[in-house]
Amino acid sequence: MPRPNRIPVARGPSRYPPSPITPANFLALAPHPNTPAPPAPRRPTLGPPPAGWTRTLHAVPAAYPRQLMQGTGDLGRSSEPFGNTRPIPGESKAVRKARVESAVGAAVLARVDAYEWSLEEALRVKPDGLFLGVERWTRDKPVGGHTLVCTHPNGTQKEHWHPTLRRILASDAPARAFGTAEPLPAGPVLIDDIWLIDHYNHGVSVDLNDGHMGCADIWDDVGRDVLNFIVHVLPSAKQSAPKDLPWQLLWRPEGLAPAVKVMGMGGSYGGTGHVMAAHSRPDVYHGVFLADTLIQPRALNRSAVLPTEEQDVGTNLARAAMKRRDAWPSRVEAGRTWRKNPFYATWHPEVFELTLSHGLVRANPYGVEEGDPNVDDAPVVLATPTWAEASVFVEPMSSGRAWDMLPNLKVPVAFLVAENRFPVDLNREVVWRAPLARNEKLVGIGHMCLQENPQAVSEAAVRFLQTLAAGKWGSKDEIRAEYDALAAKL
Repeated sequence: MPRPNRIPVARGPSRYPPSPITPANFLALAPHPNTPAPPAPRRPTLGPPPAGWTRTLHAVPAAYPRQLMQGTGDLGRSSEPFGNTRPIPGESKAVRKARVESAVGAAVLARVDAYEWSLEEALRVKPDGLFLGVERWTRDKPVGGHTLVCTHPNGTQKEHWHPTLRRILASDAPARAFGTAEPLPAGPVLIDDIWLIDHYNHGVSVDLNDGHMGCADIWDDVGRDVLNFIVHVLPSAKQSAPKDLPWQLLWRPEGLAPAVKVMGMGGSYGGTGHVMAAHSRPDVYHGVFLADTLIQPRALNRSAVLPTEEQDVGTNLARAAMKRRDAWPSRVEAGRTWRKNPFYATWHPEVFELTLSHGLVRANPYGVEEGDPNVDDAPVVLATPTWAEASVFVEPMSSGRAWDMLPNLKVPVAFLVAENRFPVDLNREVVWRAPLARNEKLVGIGHMCLQENPQAVSEAAVRFLQTLAAGKWGSKDEIRAEYDALAAKL
């Protein structure tokens, strides 16, 4: 087996600003109100879970309160908090461009002008309690394996992990070390429980929080949602058999049930959330697997993120989200248009089909009544609204906060790095900031690696799990010496 591509150990002074990049404010968790969650929204039927596994769906309390005062509000999927950016018949390109630019500017200002309140301030206000749509895969006959918690990239849904997870569970690859492919003592990858989370303004969670979402988003809340789930929901949930678990899982004080230690699996900004959660509570993590996470020393002031043509990458991505079409007369028609879109050309067919089935939801913009979600000839809209995707992209602080946290992260971290994601020197520094970090580089695969090549991501994840299972992850010095020795042989 050829050795995986690796990023050599970073040495010498950093080219980037010293920490702290930006003041930290990882808001403490308060008891969720445990108000009744809405019923499960209708979605097309998924294929069967892997043989020997049971799949259930749940509403899970989100972190309470949200870290931003503007994190809750009255928004839903059809809202237009930043203005209408849909094409208007007969409108000129110049007028449409001006409308989009106005919306991007409004999204930017909504975030940079948002207020990060204290816990005391929030509890006086008593904001709404939000929920997360969560999917669980449980092994019917446990084998003493790990519990995985999966978070997704911006603009996608939890289902995007399915193709990768199916390949992980089916893997019979020889045991090899993550980052080096050195042979390891033979041993299976043991997994008993998998939980996949939709971020609060994505996918199923949009339905659960309809009329309660805010216009500003902060990535810290991804970490707080994950930590809230691991500490206050998961322990009690694991005491029940899948068939006995209700749709709505409740928030419980820590200590009422045995603690659960998890493996964090994060794609893009979802991985940043795992870094924040593991930094806050390393005792509840065995390790973190990052599928091209977006951590960089980024903390921008108000003027730096105002929209311009030569703009910060986050604002450019928000602009692209605002331009995106968000409604189609049918799922079939959406599929026809997406297949012509270069953005989807590199996506794996399984992920593409999951995006068609669960990245779109039934809507009523053309006067058609709601009906069977498996029918493909009724109007559909994006499950994750473009305004929510844009609000994530314009976040200027959280990446810098995660960058600050990496040197103090006390758990094993696997960086899977896409090709040409950041400048070479930045890639090299970020993957070596965490003391217990190893890395592999994906050649010929872009940032959307979960979408493009679930096979490559699954193989890397299996090596991550195999290395930890064999007790061969190593200390900070041992990892660096191993990578240096391999580099010297080349």
